[in-house]
Amino acid sequence: MKKTLLLISLLITALVLVACGGSSDDDNVIKFAWWGTSDRNIATYRAIDLFEEKYPQYKVEADQAPWSGYQTTLNNRLNRGTEADVFQVNYNWIYSMYGEDYFMDIKELDLDLSNYPANEHTPLTVNGKILGLSISETGYIFYLNQNVFQKTVGSQSVNIDVNSIKTWDDLMAAGEEISQKFPGSYAIGRLDPQQAAILMFTWLSQRTGKNVINEQNQLNFTQAELVDAFNFLGDLRSSGVLISSNSIDTHNDGPTNPNWVSEKYGGVMTWNTAISEYQNTLSNQGQSLVAVGMFQQSADEDANFGMYKKVSMAYAVSKRVEQSEAKKEAVKTFLEFMTTDPEAVEILGVDRGVSNNSVTQNILTSVTTTNFTQTLEWKGHEFVQQSYNTQISNGYNFYIHPYYEHATFRAIYEAPIENYLLGRSTASVAASNIVNRFNTELAKVIGG
Repeated sequence: MKKTLLLISLLITALVLVACGGSSDDDNVIKFAWWGTSDRNIATYRAIDLFEEKYPQYKVEADQAPWSGYQTTLNNRLNRGTEADVFQVNYNWIYSMYGEDYFMDIKELDLDLSNYPANEHTPLTVNGKILGLSISETGYIFYLNQNVFQKTVGSQSVNIDVNSIKTWDDLMAAGEEISQKFPGSYAIGRLDPQQAAILMFTWLSQRTGKNVINEQNQLNFTQAELVDAFNFLGDLRSSGVLISSNSIDTHNDGPTNPNWVSEKYGGVMTWNTAISEYQNTLSNQGQSLVAVGMFQQSADEDANFGMYKKVSMAYAVSKRVEQSEAKKEAVKTFLEFMTTDPEAVEILGVDRGVSNNSVTQNILTSVTTTNFTQTLEWKGHEFVQQSYNTQISNGYNFYIHPYYEHATFRAIYEAPIENYLLGRSTASVAASNIVNRFNTELAKVIGG
């Protein structure tokens, strides 16, 4: 009986300590979840090992996953209350996953955010709560494979400097030469519906100065403007920039597409944070790839006008962490380590993109073993930041709407685009299908 009373007394004491902010063994265990490629996984595990070496009082439980299925798994865990303490998120999930209910306000961790640009965390803020720590920002830009633009086979040759391609007309002229001299080769090749969508909206933004979604959360382009954008895709196909129809190439994974790997496709439009996936599948490890930014309507326009940008990914923290001061301290220590520890920053490199944190950037630029500023991710980051900042100074804001990539809503514009790319729909019908459902479906997902 005395033993039973003693155990009960000890249990009550432990519960009181936890409730009052006291520490427990679990407070020293940090569960961390992320998605990534093998390169990212290897680097992350190395950083975790280093963290545990430097902070032996803490233990990190790592939960790696591929991109496919990560969002669904995270959503299910949030609903069950079994999510990790720290987990990697896309910025739009803060809205689509009701982040205010599930994600901790990172201001409570007292992290130093002064080394980030002033508005870096504005897109991650809901009702005054910062629901994620920005890892990097990203935008869609073009990367071209110089091997496709400078090639000789028998008596046929092309010799085009990819850095000389500044406008859409320049790109179409290059496509015509490449496809005529080397049938089956293209200046770009194949776009999936997501890539085609951002290309269309970028082209329209360059012509109209409008973001795809306006401040009233409605489609900002008219049906006639969308028809023009679809017809522009048609021009890219007829000039040898794109394949004539996606029905002749049904490979949905761009980096492993045999036509990309064998260098029949000359370029890709992708997030600058994702270019390594394309780079790694080329035989020369992508040494021939060049970041060229965004093509323009005319050569005399401001540098890369029409740049859409967003927070690429962020570290979110479970609201459970609020319940313990010891846990908050552990998570704060881990996040500071992952973003500002010199050894950790060098290990992680730019595989999650280039951070805008000035401390992080200074560490990366001072590394002597690797020139991170010469990586395709870094060069792409510079295009995105410079172009976007120029637009802002000229009064244009093309920041990506938080519901633009919502899993349900995006089908409203991507499905008509896919049908057009497959030759199943005309420009007029595809534009009409987008206009008819865009505003009502966007209102639904926002209202949630």
